[in-house]
Amino acid sequence: MDIETKIKDDMKALGCHSDLKMSLAYNLYIHLVDEKLMYDTEYCYNKDIDTLYIVARPNKNEKLNIYVPIPTYDEISVDYINKIQENLCTVETGPTVNLAFIEGDFTTVIYTFTKGIVDRPPPDKVSYQRAREGRRNFIDNELKKSRNNILNDALNGGVVDDDDCHVLD
Repeated sequence: MDIETKIKDDMKALGCHSDLKMSLAYNLYIHLVDEKLMYDTEYCYNKDIDTLYIVARPNKNEKLNIYVPIPTYDEISVDYINKIQENLCTVETGPTVNLAFIEGDFTTVIYTFTKGIVDRPPPDKVSYQRAREGRRNFIDNELKKSRNNILNDALNGGVVDDDDCHVLD
């Protein structure tokens, strides 16, 4: 029995029955072991979210990192990343998960996501901030257009109509 068949049989024994997930996880596993030279590399399966993933240490003394294989054609949302983090991250691994995007030719690009660095603002606050930024940009652009006139008026004392002046007693 060759190594690929043995590893995929082990993955199936963990509870994964998707050939695609096993193929992606196998190729990520080989990538981390052979190309990245990771330590303590193991494949794992979480049945709650039906996800096959790899844990590995970049260096002997570092904490375990989580690597989740994802085909590049899958659409990934923030909710999906949160779900992955909630189900896979532990005290030992920390709040970080690595998504390994794998192309059809098994080219692998890894992105790291850390929970808790920045909280997303609620949608109503985002729309308020965008509107405020739009108003600010409009005012800045109008000031830039009128800059020369404003500077000339300031340096020359400006022009005041008699109708605007009132004599106070």
